[in-house]
Amino acid sequence: MRWISSKDNDWMGLAFWRRNTAKTRCSAYLRPDFLVLANQNEQTFEQAIDSIEQWPAAFASLCKEAQLSSDHQIVFVLGSQHYQQFQVEKPSVPDEELAGAVPWTIKDMVAEQIPDLAIDYYQAPTTPMASEKLNVVCVRKQIIQQLVQIAQQQDIQLEGITIETLAAVNLLEINDRCQMLLWQPKGGDLELIVVRQGQVCFSRQLRAFSGLGQMQEIEFTQTFFDSLSLELQRSIDYISATLKLPDVSHIQLAIPSRFCDEIAQQLQQNLTPNVALLDMSTIESSDQYYKIPALAGLQGGVLS
Repeated sequence: MRWISSKDNDWMGLAFWRRNTAKTRCSAYLRPDFLVLANQNEQTFEQAIDSIEQWPAAFASLCKEAQLSSDHQIVFVLGSQHYQQFQVEKPSVPDEELAGAVPWTIKDMVAEQIPDLAIDYYQAPTTPMASEKLNVVCVRKQIIQQLVQIAQQQDIQLEGITIETLAAVNLLEINDRCQMLLWQPKGGDLELIVVRQGQVCFSRQLRAFSGLGQMQEIEFTQTFFDSLSLELQRSIDYISATLKLPDVSHIQLAIPSRFCDEIAQQLQQNLTPNVALLDMSTIESSDQYYKIPALAGLQGGVLS
């Protein structure tokens, strides 16, 4: 993926946009309520904020704490609050004209004017014989400009920008089987993402179960996990029966809850694929899974 350039901002690119250099990579995950910075040693540094206006000061503080310098380059990972994503029919134009055609497929779906948005897209899976579709992602150019300025202020080169969902899947192994990642941003919706060969082939939000990360063990009921298991099984069946993809072989959990082990055990009782926690040596406890977009930004394929 790459940002569609504008006349004044030819640096724009999603996953987006990248620059090839030999500097040491670090990564920052940006949300309206906190920032998480990950350095090359996979150490994380975090600061709470009240709004995105505090990004520059918070980033400066974290860079100082992490001892970053001009020898570093940064990958910014945007939280879901800062972008919109839509699935649209692929425009019937030659591939070389897609960049110009794609923005207008979402003009009636967004409140902003198209020239005010940085827009990118990636291929969406489709059922056999169905028309091709694209996943279109847009971010306000003002946010992109702010990120460029933040990096410049700290004399750190901006390597690229991506979004939390696409970053998170880079923590899964690349193989020919389908893998499911069940993860939840801090305070956000429970999200189901199916990946094959490193590419997102299916995703959906399970808003009815978004309280899972905040639940206490005493609140776990068989009815709740039966309902959640049913939703997961429906997606598993859709992947194989409708999209004609290989069966889901593994389900990995990255839910910011200290009861993540118990959640995995509950789901395993109802599901055939192996259910386990996302294996990350740098995460000390499962309630720290909300940091994974920052750590995923360090992965080699995060901008491909």
